[in-house]
This record gives sequence, structure tokens and C-alpha cells, in this order.
Amino acid sequence: MTAHELLSQLRAKGVEIKTSGGDRLVIDAPKGTVTENLRAALSAHKAELLQILNTEANQAAASPAAAAPAVPETPPVIVLPVPEVGEEVSQPGLAFAPETSHLPAATAEVDPAADSVAREMSQLQIELMRLRTEEEARRAEVEAARIAADNAMQVEQERLRQREEELARQRAEHERQRIEAEAHERAEEEHRRQLGDEAIAQTALLLTQMRDDEDVRRQQVEAKKRAAVERHEAELAALRQAEEEQSRQRSDEERKHIETEARRRTQEEELRRHAESHFRAVEEEMERVQAREVARIKAEEETQRLVEEAERRRREEEARRLAEEQARRRAEEEAKLRAEIEAQLRAEAEERRRAEEDARREAEEEARRRAEEEAQALAAERARRLAEQEAQRRADEEARRQAEEGARLRAEEEARRAAEEQSRMSAEQAENNRIDVQKRERTELEARIRAEIEAKIRAEDTERREGDARRRAEEEAHRRAEHERIVAEEAAKATTREPYPFEIERSEVEDPPLSNASSKVTEIEEWFQVDLQNRKEIVPVTAESNFFARSEEEASEFRPVSIPEESFGPSAHLPAEVSEQLIRGSSAERMAAVSNLPHIGGEEAFRHISAAFDDPAIDVRNAAARALFELQEDRAAAFTRALREASADRRRKIGAAIASSGLANEAIRNLTGESRDKTYDAFSLLFLMSKAGEVQSLMRAIEEHPNIEVRLAVVKLLALSGQPDILPSFRRMAVRGSLPPEVRSAVMEAIYQITSQSPAEAQSTM
Repeated sequence: MTAHELLSQLRAKGVEIKTSGGDRLVIDAPKGTVTENLRAALSAHKAELLQILNTEANQAAASPAAAAPAVPETPPVIVLPVPEVGEEVSQPGLAFAPETSHLPAATAEVDPAADSVAREMSQLQIELMRLRTEEEARRAEVEAARIAADNAMQVEQERLRQREEELARQRAEHERQRIEAEAHERAEEEHRRQLGDEAIAQTALLLTQMRDDEDVRRQQVEAKKRAAVERHEAELAALRQAEEEQSRQRSDEERKHIETEARRRTQEEELRRHAESHFRAVEEEMERVQAREVARIKAEEETQRLVEEAERRRREEEARRLAEEQARRRAEEEAKLRAEIEAQLRAEAEERRRAEEDARREAEEEARRRAEEEAQALAAERARRLAEQEAQRRADEEARRQAEEGARLRAEEEARRAAEEQSRMSAEQAENNRIDVQKRERTELEARIRAEIEAKIRAEDTERREGDARRRAEEEAHRRAEHERIVAEEAAKATTREPYPFEIERSEVEDPPLSNASSKVTEIEEWFQVDLQNRKEIVPVTAESNFFARSEEEASEFRPVSIPEESFGPSAHLPAEVSEQLIRGSSAERMAAVSNLPHIGGEEAFRHISAAFDDPAIDVRNAAARALFELQEDRAAAFTRALREASADRRRKIGAAIASSGLANEAIRNLTGESRDKTYDAFSLLFLMSKAGEVQSLMRAIEEHPNIEVRLAVVKLLALSGQPDILPSFRRMAVRGSLPPEVRSAVMEAIYQITSQSPAEAQSTM
């Protein structure tokens, strides 16, 4: 739009535009005519409009105007200064010319135009007063609306602050209740410990009292015994004295008998009766002494029995005290470990609380900043729209609507957060229930797998023993037949005396292994303890059963883990190209040749795959692990045989190859699969790898695997393997804060399971 088009458009709307001072635009416009777009256009074409208006003013001044009556030099106009770009047009300010009273009186009386000008000025003054009154009323309304909006915003902020304080109070109350519960648990634990200590002290006091009572009773028995001995000695002394007195009386009586015969006869009967009664008294006293002696012996026996009973009780009490002391020490160790873990958990909870507090402060700061920005924007909006009442009302309505919308959104956000918290708690409860169910199912699955493994091992032992018996019988029969054949050949040679160099050479080649077949045996020990008996059996190795047998020093100490070994089928002859690549090819060619061996199959392929684990190139060893995995359906039996026939160094390389080839990761993923066969194969393969000494990948799975079920299964697997070198790693994990609670609990159970094994069990699992 050009300046001329803008000027024409404004004049068509009844807007009068003039210049003032050469650089200002004076606009006289009806209310509501000047819009934002017109203000922007006026600001953009200000210079052109000034030029056009100045040109029109100069042309009007040049036209004849002599007949016109004298009028005031400055007509009354409404001055509206136009601001620069970005500024708003203020309310019209009115500039009036001097009053007509200052004009000459003669002119006012003569000229009727002056009267019209005066009346117009009076009307303009009245209009100015009315506009000022309306402006003041509009300003009062705007200020009241602003105050009401500020009050509403303050009320809303106060409500939000109270809600946040209530949430903080609830969180503090919850934390206080949790701390009180922990303190209550610790107090109960301390009370139980004090009760135990008091019971132990009371028991010790009771034992001491019993010992004291026993000593008192022993002293009393000894005192009674001494008193009885003293009484017995006194009675014997009295008897001796009575006998002496009696002998003296007899001598007196004999002397008196010579003197008086008559008196002796009369007193003899009396003396006899007295003696008989005295003898009877002595006998009765002796019987009483004997009875007391018997009672003393019984009392000594009873005392001895009581002493023995007290000694037995003391030993039992000592054993019970030792058991209680051991239980207390174990409880203290468990409490110490639990305290360490609880301290770790409390540290994590404190860290989460600090993070939540920081997030809450940031949210409060953000809300306060947003509120300030909204207040500033609202103030700017009110200041910008003070010129127009309708626009101001729309701004107020918009501000109120935004405040209501913000309050509604905040209420919805609070409700949504509460619903999310409730749903999260419900989900956690459901997840805990699901984890419990899965733990029970996993425990049942492990029990079934362990039962299947033990059943297969027992079947394997039975079949192996039957096969050993058959091989020994066949070997014995073969040896006898070969011996008879050799004897017949030697007899034929002796009779014919014809040289058979080729036969002799063949016999010399074949005789040594045949003659040594019965004496050469391989001792196969269990490479890990699954059966409870830990037996060793001697199995003969013949040329037919093991055509790549080694010396006794290289014999393996492994035996199958699951089921009896299956034959690899008829041995296929390796192509010359494959054999050449295996011997003289590069590492890539050797890896490709080893990868093709499962397609060929047979014992020779198994032998070359086993030998490939000694290759210096890690890629070749990884390819050998893959090839051995694909060689037959029973993967566990193939790896078990390879481990049994390998040296210690090769076993470590086989375990490392299982981990580095990716088989371990695949087996870890299959631990929680839907296929039972895959789960069993994965469990067996990882078990073999752990027994070969490779546990790093399993430790990483416990720490980093996203599936909690897989972590728990790996923890159970390592606990079943019983390897002593995993105990330090488990202890480091138990105090680490990055593990989930259920995984940490499983690790603690595994630590307790490994450490609580008896020496015999620990030795059997090594």
C-alpha cells in the first residue's frame, strides 16, 4: 500500500490528518477507527505522508483568500502525536487556540464567525472534559480488573503453595514413619538380642547356682558321713568300755563266788538277763550302724550320680552355649551384611530424595519464573491496550481465561500425577507378584532340570558300566583270539621255515598295541560333581574305541555331564583340500576349513575340531566352538567329551572360545525362552563354560543384562557350579548400588549358599 492509497483510505473513513511543526502528524479520528495495521502503515509511510500534506498545505496557502474574514491564526485541532515504529498511538490530546476573549472586542462584535468559533471552542472544552472523565473511568476499571487478576493470581499461588507444603508434609510424614519403622525394627532386634543375652545370663546364673547347691549338698553329705563315723567310733569305744567293765565285774563275781556261793546263784540269773539284754542292745546298735553304713553308701552313690548328672548337664549346656554362640555369630554376620546393604539402600534413598528435592525446587523456580513472565506479559498487555476499552476488555478476558486454563491444567496435572502414582504402585505390586510367581516357577524348573540331569547321569553311569563290561569282554575275547592266531602263525612258521617278511613286518606293527591293549587304561574322573558318590572307574581304551588315544599322562579327568555319549556316525574321509587348509593354510583358510567340518561329520571331524582349540588364532578357536556346537544335536555331550579329552590349557581355551564366539550370549538369551530343550541346552553349555573357568561373561550378564529373570537364572547357575573364585565377585556385587533389589537378594543367597557348604561339599564341587 502506497502513501497516497493510505491517505485516501483514512479520509474515506473520516480520519483527518494534518501536519504540526513540519515533522509531526496530527490525526483526528473517530473512536475505534485507527487499528494496529493502520498504526503500522502510518509509522512506515510517515515521511511520505508529511511530504504530501506539506505540499497540499502550500497549495492551499497560494490560492486567493483575501475575502475571508479574519479568524484566529491557530484553529482548534486535536493533536495526536504519531510514535515511531513499534510504539502505540496514545489517546488523542487536544490543543486549542487562545480563547476569543483575548481578541479585540470590536472584532467579536462585528464578526459573527468569531461567535461560532467561540461556541465551537466551548463545545470542544465540554467534549474534552467528557473524554477526560471517560478516560478516568476506563482507567479505574482497568486498575480494578488488574487488582482482581492480581488477587486471583495470588490466591492461586497461595493454593499451589499450600498444596506443595501438604505434599512435602506428606512426604516428610512418610519418611518419618519409615524411619520410625526402621527404628522400631532395630529396637525389636535389640530387644530380642537383650532377651537372648538375659536368657544366657540367667542360664549361666542357674548353672552357677546349681553348682553352688551341689557343692553345699556335697559338703552336707561329707559332714553327715564324718558325723556317722564319729558316732560309730564313740559307740565302739562305749562297747569296749562296757566289756572292760563286764570283765571287771566277772572277776569281782568270781572272787565273791568263792566267798558266797549262795549269793552267786541268786545273782547269776539276774546277771545273765542283764548280759543278754545288753548283748541284744549291742547287736541292735551294730545293726543300726550297718544300716547307716548302707545308707551312707547309697548316699555316696546318689551323690556320684548327681555329680555325673550335673557334669552331663554342664556338657550339654556347654554344647548348647557353643551352638548359640555360633548362631549368634552367624546372625551378627548376617546382620552386619544386612546393615551394609541397608546403609547402601539408605544412601540410595537419600540420593533419590535429594534428586527429588532438587527437581521440586527447579519446578518451583520454573513455576515462579513462569508466573513472573506471565505477570510481566499481562502488565505489558494491559499497558499496551489502555488506549481502547474494547481491546482492554478482551485482554482481561483472555488473561482470566488463561489463568483459569492454567489452574485447570495444573489441577489436571496434579490429578494425573496422583493417578500415575497410584497406577505405578499398582504396577509395582503386580510386578512383585509376577516376580514371586516367576521365582517359584524358576525354582520348580531348576528342580526339574536338576532331577533330569541326575536321572540322565544315572542312566549314563549304568550304560557306561554295561558298555565297559562289554568292551572288556570283547577285548578279552579279541586278545585270546589274537594270541591263538599268533601262536598258530608261529607254529606254521616253525614247520615251513619259509620267510614271510611282509607278514612279519605287519605282525611287528600290530603286536605292540594288541599286547598292550589289556594293560593300557584311562582313568576317567568326574570333571564336576553332580552325582553324590564321586566314584572313579577304570575304562579300557582300545584301538577300535579310541583311534586317536593318547598316553596315560594326557588322559582327561572329565566325564559326561548329562547323557551317555553318542557316536558321531561313520567317519567320512576328509577331502585333501580341507586337510591341506587345516595344516598349512592361513588363519582365514583354517577358520573356513574348521567351519566346514560339521558338514563332513564323523570322528575325524571331531578330532580336528578339538585340535583346532589349540590354534594360536582366536578366530579359528571361535570357529571351532561354533563347529563343535553344530556337530551333533546333543551339544552338551559334544562339549563334555571335548573337555574330558582336553588338557587343562585346552579346557581354558574351550571355555574362552564359548564366550568369545557368541555362544555364551545366545545361551544367556535362551535361559528364559519358551523352548524347554533350548533352555536345557543353554543351561548345560553355560554350566560347562563356568566349570572350565570362564565366568566373566556370566558376571557381566548379572550386572548389565536388561532382563531380571536372566540375571537371576545366571546367579543360580553360578551358585550351583560352586566355583570358589566367584565368591569375591559376588561379595563386590552385594554392596554395589547398581543392582536391582531382587538380583542383590539372589546374590546374597548365593553367597550364603557357597559359604555355608561343608568342607566335603566344597571339595566335591571343585
